[in-house]
Amino acid sequence: MASKQKALDVLFNDPSISAALARVNVFVINHYSGGRDVSASLIPDEDFAAQASYDPLMWLEYVHPDDREVTRQAWNNIVQGESDVFEGEYRFLVDGKYRWIANKGTVVTRSEDGMPEFYIGADRDITEERRLRDLLQAEKERLAQLVIKDDFLNIPNRRFLETKQSQFFIADGRTPMAVLVLDIDNFKQLNTDLTHHGGDEVLQTFVRHVSTCLQSTDILARYGGDEFVLVMPKTTLDYAQAKAQSILDAVNSIDLSAMGENLSISVSIGLVHGLPEVTQDFWTYFEEADAQLLLAKELGKEQIQSKVLD
Repeated sequence: MASKQKALDVLFNDPSISAALARVNVFVINHYSGGRDVSASLIPDEDFAAQASYDPLMWLEYVHPDDREVTRQAWNNIVQGESDVFEGEYRFLVDGKYRWIANKGTVVTRSEDGMPEFYIGADRDITEERRLRDLLQAEKERLAQLVIKDDFLNIPNRRFLETKQSQFFIADGRTPMAVLVLDIDNFKQLNTDLTHHGGDEVLQTFVRHVSTCLQSTDILARYGGDEFVLVMPKTTLDYAQAKAQSILDAVNSIDLSAMGENLSISVSIGLVHGLPEVTQDFWTYFEEADAQLLLAKELGKEQIQSKVLD
C-alpha cells in the first residue's frame, strides 16, 4: 500500500509528471471506496464529476455504436478479472467528432471485490493512420483484382483459377460440381481472316453471349487465348448439360456477317460432373473436362462431350 500511495502521489501531485503523462496521452485512474481520481484523459472532466460513483463502464458511452460491443467485451474481461491488460482500436467521441483511438492499458491493483482499483492506460489518436491504412488496403485489393482478372474481357483469368480455388470449388464429397471447358472452333482461322482487332471483337461477342446463359453463381474465366472455363457449383448433371446446350445455341446465333462473308462461329464443350472428394481439386476436374473437349474436337467440333466422375 505504501508503494502504491507513493506512486499515486507522484502521478497525481507532481505537476511535471502530470504534464509529461498528458503529453504522451497516458492517464491514470485510482478508484477507492470514497470515490476516484482520474488524470487528464479524452473523457471530459465534467462527465467524471457528474458521476455519483465511479463506473468502470461509463467511458464506453463515448465509443462509436458500431465498435462498442466488441470493445465492451474486451473491457469486461478487465472488469471481471479475466485479464489485466486491455488493448483495442475503436472510434471515440472527442470534442463532438469520432476519432480513431488506439488504447492500451493495464490494471496495477484490484480492490478486495476484484474490481480494477489502480489502472494506467494510454490513448493514441490514429485517425490519419487508419485513413492511410484503409487507402492502402483498398489499393491492394484493387491491384489484387487486376492480377486475377482479364481486363480486356472483364472476367476472371487463369491466375484466378490457380489461386482462388477455395472460393469457387467445393470438395467435400457432398456438393455437386460441374466444370466445363469451352473452346471457339477454328478461332485461329477467324483471327487470321479478321486480323487481331476483329478477333478481339469476336472474343468480346462470344463472352457476352455466353454470359447471357449464366446464373450469378456460375463462374466464367478465360483460361487462355480462345479457351474458357465455366465452373457451376451446386448443380445437377442434367442442369449442367442443359446449360451447355444453351451456350452452344447462343454461340451459334452470333451473326458475323457484318464482319465478312461466309464467317460463322461455333464452340466445342467438354463437361465433367461429380461430387468432388477432398482428395480431388479443381484441376482434377479441369483435366477431365479438357480431355472431353479434345474428344469433341476430334468428333467434328460444335458439340458437347460429357463425363461423370465417380
